[in-house]
Amino acid sequence: MEESKTPLLRVRNLYSGYGNLKVLFDITMDVYSGEVICLVGRNGAGKTTLFRTLAGFLKPFSGEILFKQKNVVGNFPFEIALSGLKYVHQDKQVFSDLTVRENLELASYATKDYDWDRVFTYLPKLKVLLQRKAGLLSGGEKQMLLIAMALLGRPSLVLMDEPTEGLAPHLIQDLTQVFKEIRKETTLCIVEQNLPMVTQIADKVYSMKEGKIVAETSNPEEIRALVFEKYL
Repeated sequence: MEESKTPLLRVRNLYSGYGNLKVLFDITMDVYSGEVICLVGRNGAGKTTLFRTLAGFLKPFSGEILFKQKNVVGNFPFEIALSGLKYVHQDKQVFSDLTVRENLELASYATKDYDWDRVFTYLPKLKVLLQRKAGLLSGGEKQMLLIAMALLGRPSLVLMDEPTEGLAPHLIQDLTQVFKEIRKETTLCIVEQNLPMVTQIADKVYSMKEGKIVAETSNPEEIRALVFEKYL
């Protein structure tokens, strides 16, 4: 990706955390339109804290977050989401008492995007599950529903926090193909522990350790060779 192009998301010298506890230290990163970015690191490295800060759920202590060249620090999460930056949480929480259809209707109401057929091209199984209560879905099905809800509104960037956590290998392979298709529509930034999957989808890998980005890997051969693993 040419450096002359303006990043879709530009993060500079970001410090963030909880209360008085600093978790992130001097985070600097760029995400360009059309990329798939993966963040890797051990548990506690600060990956989820970074996503929560980017999505507006945490206000940073200092630093800059520019999305589409606009400063979003201090914006509410719903404002950031409506501007085109969506966040799919790690916990796979859906509205359990509602059907899949009703979950999608809520997302459509918020975004004014009712083009479900476009979403079903990526996630066709959801079309069969429309009448099922979301609480009865498997982990993989819940993840698909959350991705579908995030895609409504045609976001420019979707943050996904460990989407394959707890999923069977065949479902992980299914999601890998889904991400390869979704990237044609939207930019993806994914926290992922499944490193073989990372080698299949990532254009750039940021390695995190103890709240810092310790390496940036964008060479395709190095990504395929898991060179970034040595930084973890």
